[in-house]
Amino acid sequence: MNLNLSQKEAVENIDGPLLIIAGPGSGKTRTLVERMVYMIKERNIKPDEILVSTFTERAARELTTRIGNRLKNEKIYLEGLYIGTLHSICLKIIDENIEYSNLEKGYRVLDNVDQKFFIFSKLKFFKDIKGFKEFFQNKSYLTNWKIGESLIKWFNRFSEEGLEVNDDSFLAKSYQIYKKILFEENVIDFSMIQCEAYRILNENSKILKNFQEKIKYIMIDEYQDTNTIQEKLIFLIGGENQNICVVGDDDQGIYRFRGATIRNILQFEGRVGKVCKIVKLEVNYRSEKDIVNFCKEWIDSLYWDEFRHSKELIVPKDKNIDRTRVVKLSVENSENKWQERIANFLIFMKNSKKITDYNQVAFLFRSVRNKRIISLAHYLEYKGIGVYSPRSNLFFNREEIILIIGIFLYILLRADSKIYNNEYKLEILDYYKKCLNSIEKKIKIDNELKKDLDILKNEYENINKNKGNLLSLYYEIIALNCFKNIFENEENSVLQNRALYNLGIFSKIIEKADKISKIQNLTSENILKIGDYLFTMHLKFLKQNGVDEYEDIKEYAPKGAVSFLTIHQSKGLEFPVVIVGSLESIPEVDRDDEGELEKKYIPYNNFEPEYRIKDFDFWRLYYTAFSRAKNLLILSCVESNKGKRQVPSLPFKRVYESIPDILSGDLKFSELDIENTSTIDIKDSYSYTGDLLKYKECPYRYKLNKIYDFQRKKTIENFYGNLIHESLEYINKTIINNKYLNIEEIENRYYSSYEMMKKKENLYLDNDVLKKGLNQILNYYNNDLIKMKIVDVEKNLFVFRENYTIEGKLDLIIQDGENLKIIDFKTGSDNLDNESLENYIAQIKLYCYLLSMNSEKKVLGGYIYFVKNQNKIEIPYTLGDEEEILKDFDSITEQISNGMFSEKRLSEEKCLKCEFKKHCFGINMI
Repeated sequence: MNLNLSQKEAVENIDGPLLIIAGPGSGKTRTLVERMVYMIKERNIKPDEILVSTFTERAARELTTRIGNRLKNEKIYLEGLYIGTLHSICLKIIDENIEYSNLEKGYRVLDNVDQKFFIFSKLKFFKDIKGFKEFFQNKSYLTNWKIGESLIKWFNRFSEEGLEVNDDSFLAKSYQIYKKILFEENVIDFSMIQCEAYRILNENSKILKNFQEKIKYIMIDEYQDTNTIQEKLIFLIGGENQNICVVGDDDQGIYRFRGATIRNILQFEGRVGKVCKIVKLEVNYRSEKDIVNFCKEWIDSLYWDEFRHSKELIVPKDKNIDRTRVVKLSVENSENKWQERIANFLIFMKNSKKITDYNQVAFLFRSVRNKRIISLAHYLEYKGIGVYSPRSNLFFNREEIILIIGIFLYILLRADSKIYNNEYKLEILDYYKKCLNSIEKKIKIDNELKKDLDILKNEYENINKNKGNLLSLYYEIIALNCFKNIFENEENSVLQNRALYNLGIFSKIIEKADKISKIQNLTSENILKIGDYLFTMHLKFLKQNGVDEYEDIKEYAPKGAVSFLTIHQSKGLEFPVVIVGSLESIPEVDRDDEGELEKKYIPYNNFEPEYRIKDFDFWRLYYTAFSRAKNLLILSCVESNKGKRQVPSLPFKRVYESIPDILSGDLKFSELDIENTSTIDIKDSYSYTGDLLKYKECPYRYKLNKIYDFQRKKTIENFYGNLIHESLEYINKTIINNKYLNIEEIENRYYSSYEMMKKKENLYLDNDVLKKGLNQILNYYNNDLIKMKIVDVEKNLFVFRENYTIEGKLDLIIQDGENLKIIDFKTGSDNLDNESLENYIAQIKLYCYLLSMNSEKKVLGGYIYFVKNQNKIEIPYTLGDEEEILKDFDSITEQISNGMFSEKRLSEEKCLKCEFKKHCFGINMI
């Protein structure tokens, strides 16, 4: 394994509670991978007996990839492994036990923005609760948006703490109403996911017992950033065995603002019922000795008492060299000179070949939305240095977004609208004027654009036919020639294609507006109301709160650009050169008049003395920032003794004054060896229908839908197909769980599923179609189900290939004697052309291969089952039948990874239904 003694000790201690204190750069991920490999290979622990939680999806995918690589030559089935963030694992628990949940199948998870829109739309329910006026009596200045945000803050805290507040207060009643509305709408917010999973397990002893018998080993990464409900869940699943391994570094606990409590890791040893083994990973393989010593000096400069695990920071022999690697790069009292000096440094590093790409440098700030930071980014771009800063709140200032909003205004703005008549007084009006000015300047010099826009404007001012919703209008707009260069750009990097990514993000913004507005078609009766909602509420709210730009889970540091990241954003990452700013900061926390109220509801569980928390959190935050650096750490600021605050501020003063200036001569540039930026080892996953067939159908459309995330228009055909599949899944899962089922229950479930899906998708089915669908479901139940012995339903399987992963979801696995067969349900016609039939056959054979690679039993083949007329086509399978399909997969995935998307090749019939049909310039039929 080639591990150091501490890593080996962490790997081989499997039974009972284990606390791994992993300092920065100490090989934590490698240790986790080797620990899992050791458990599976040496201790013969089944993968589906292991639960592994990571802090981010990126970390989960990297862990899965590395484990798969280590075990790729073994006959080991990883499909049952519970691995992901705690949120994703909780969603899996909910999905597997949906009948015990407050949610229904097909529920929707609200992100932060969705949650704010949701509560704003339901604000009337809270205003009717006794005590509303009194609760907000000293906050009459609050808008409805701000009232909603205030309530969300409380609701999220209650969920994160796992609290049941049931008194007669306004807040308690509001929280109960909020939960009731959520579940009635079949949605759940991010914080409540864990509460619902915990409730399902805690209130159903049989489910809990089965889960505890299944999950025998638990590993939790970044344990210092877990919250109260997560700890409850972990201990609940751990049960009496308490084979719980938690990994983290209390010095890097920086997510208290999200409900995380450092108490979890500081008191873990005392909170587990058994003797807890503690292993410390203290060798830093990441950073130069001077950087490690600087980090140690920083963290040791505060008196921690018992509120920190004692630990050493050690460098390996090959880095145990005394040389300056921590310096400052600052100027006095001049923003302009500061920007100039930073730019000159970066250009020098590039020209002298000390760095080969700007992505070897990362700037870390407390916030990247600060005007000073944005100004620095603009200056560096002016000097020819690319800047990657996806969370800098620049989305609505990008040229393509200003243009698209300007066109929406041009087409939808009416003389009697609120915007037109200046009824909205906020700064949004100035922004909209800027957007309109942008498009008006363009049409003055582009007659063709003016003609196209006037045609669209006239069509939407005089609607006399089905024009679709806002998303339909969006796809008409982006087909205009002024967007042509963006769509025809064949570069593949995140930075060079930022505009296209942003247009993909905007498609989601527009789709969300359609859903909230509950419109299917714009009409002469609703267009004014919809336009006013879009401009005076939807876009206004998003602009005020900010929209992040695209971040690639693999390419965290795009080529050709320095990274501007928040310190929180940099968690888990490393860079050869790190420049830390925001040195004017001090340990301060926001205080409001709700402090006493918080003490009433939220039990104090932070462990540290309350008056010291702000200092502890500040030191942990900047320790995390400093320890990201591998070869060179730079502290940078505009030094100032003017005004109320000194820069650098008092907390930095001692360490700042102890380090030399970058040009003092202490840093020997000739000895400076800057490494390349690390790559994250993540294999992309591809499915047969979602990737292979979609790419073959049209690479161009695949690129826009899958790579750039342009939202597809919802279709009745897909809606109907999902309803049928959901109903079949319900029947099959009920049977496999040995539960009694009758026709009345099937009908009730069918129609309740339809109502839930109707709310979610904002689509409707004709009554005759709805009845036909029910008859098909009942025919399956009455005629075919009794002939089958079901083994599994909706089974997710995957197989590792050399450069990617194949994944697939099998509708049904049945037993045939001692062997297995699969069934794939189709809701369309069985009158197939040769190409469609060949694709279906290939899909069955590929799924048989996936199953055979994840089962000891022989797989004989499967059936294509056409629900409409209960027709089945049997497809035999012998291991090896998949070879040509796998070659096809290898070829297609290579083309995708190489960015080969320019070809447009939909069939004539499908082209006419495609969102991007007007992009296919030269296709005469369109």
